[in-house]
Amino acid sequence: MKPVLNALTLVVVAGGLSGCGYLFGEDGYFRDRGSDYQQAVVEPRMTVPSELQSKPIGDLLPVPGQISAGGSGKFQVPRPQGLNIGLNTSDFSLQQNGGERWLLAQHAPASLWPRVRQFLTEYRVPVERESATLGEIETAWLVYDDNADNALLRRVAPAVGTNRRIEGTEQRFRLRVEPGVQSGTSEIKVLQSQRSAGSSHDKWPNNSDNSNLERAVLAELESYLNQSGGADSVVLSTVDEAPAARRSSLDQDGAGNPVLNIHTDFNRAWAAVGQALASADIRVDDLNRTAGVYYVNPQQSAETDKPGFFGRLFRRGSSAEAEVQRTQIRLTPVANRVQVTVEDSITTSSDSSEARALLSRIHQNLN
Repeated sequence: MKPVLNALTLVVVAGGLSGCGYLFGEDGYFRDRGSDYQQAVVEPRMTVPSELQSKPIGDLLPVPGQISAGGSGKFQVPRPQGLNIGLNTSDFSLQQNGGERWLLAQHAPASLWPRVRQFLTEYRVPVERESATLGEIETAWLVYDDNADNALLRRVAPAVGTNRRIEGTEQRFRLRVEPGVQSGTSEIKVLQSQRSAGSSHDKWPNNSDNSNLERAVLAELESYLNQSGGADSVVLSTVDEAPAARRSSLDQDGAGNPVLNIHTDFNRAWAAVGQALASADIRVDDLNRTAGVYYVNPQQSAETDKPGFFGRLFRRGSSAEAEVQRTQIRLTPVANRVQVTVEDSITTSSDSSEARALLSRIHQNLN
């Protein structure tokens, strides 16, 4: 029955294509009229009878007297110029996703770290603790009543918000420099903590006590970094002073299966893995963001053309078999990180060596 249907389909399609000539093509009703202007005839200027009054009439669209002869062939309209996707030419920009804010920098953490430290130095903010490995700096408590003339407090105080006061309080900030989702970028996050003057409370909150002050510090840092010149204005004294440039690691779970841990939220991990798959030239056949799954074919390049309509029509059996052989890359949020695993199906893990090889390719293209 299937050969008969295939033959019937070919007959119908062939008949339809042969009839297209009556509608399209050079002699069809819906022919391309883009080159008709080349056959346009210049009509003589309209003359007004002498017994009538007229005003001078000029050409609205004058044609130059001498023009170079164009080609006699068909005119092909050129493609428009591509838009400049880098509309914001600044190296630093404020970003926000829900209640989370950060400063996106088009520089690696190693070159950005000393500039953040220099920012605190120039604004006369004492540093209580810093860790280059974590890319983290904690400031000391700033008593507003005693440091009202402090450069940073003076600039951010107007942003405290209505019905809130900064007098009689102590402020401190934690700045963290992290690798961005894209290679060669960084993200700077600020956590603000506040307590009453003289209080002994010393625990960092999960979120800033005053989001307005957090935003104001990020804005002040953005302005400083944009005006402070290139990333080479401050030189690292040692390589160890740079924060860790990687926030992903290839590990094993309790069963010995390889797992790729990405220390970020799901949205950024999903985007980072998708970009890594493209960079690694791994073909993605399908994806399900809700389930956190990329369906990939590690044996084929991302540039391989997918079968068209007729290819799918006459290869239904082989396509069903290929559907079963697709490898699943699953992203699972766990605590403050996202685990990336390789599976043959939702209940079956992939071969350990093949899974590790695939995760290694992804890991190498994450940073």
